[in-house]
Amino acid sequence: MEAVDQARLDAWLARLGGPGYKGRDDQKQAVAEMRAAGPDVLFPFLTPMLTADEESRCQACEAILQISAERGLELVLPLLRDPDLRVRWFVCECVAGFGGSRAVPALVTVLKSDEDAQVRGTAARGLGWQGGPEVIPPLLETMASDHKIDMHGHSPSHCASMALDDILGTDETCLHLGNICRMLDRKPDLDRLRRLAEDRYQQWLEGNEPQHGR
Repeated sequence: MEAVDQARLDAWLARLGGPGYKGRDDQKQAVAEMRAAGPDVLFPFLTPMLTADEESRCQACEAILQISAERGLELVLPLLRDPDLRVRWFVCECVAGFGGSRAVPALVTVLKSDEDAQVRGTAARGLGWQGGPEVIPPLLETMASDHKIDMHGHSPSHCASMALDDILGTDETCLHLGNICRMLDRKPDLDRLRRLAEDRYQQWLEGNEPQHGR
């Protein structure tokens, strides 16, 4: 392994999605090279970037979680309260994708308290990927009450219903075809989704959770 310095790190970061991005395969190779260098070598370079400019904060967050989410999650969680909503959204998406079950409490907090609808919706989707029956109550609350539309035309309410679909293994908001989601040719039955979610949560409370689902 060649020596690692700031220039080498900058080259890796560019390949993750910056001006040096050459496609998904090269991005994966850059991540593999960074993981080979390891957190002990790279985190001392990346940690100061978490308090630098907006772009650096986002770059460092993604790199840290790609290198080692287990060791890096606690380093990036404070950025979920960043004053810049673009940073909060980016970090929330990274945490939702790479944070695992340890990220769930932070995502619930974002879902309930962030001022931006897109950030709240991203947190909802992350809870569908990383959470289980324990996050059904805040998702149901969001589905019922948070209908603010974000810049892309989505609402946290809709994102919460999709998250419940993920947790329950149902297809009330879209059809899950492996890693691909396809829109339904009918109106989603949100009342049914709500009833199924409430039943699943009650079963979980009673220790009778079914052993199936996505």
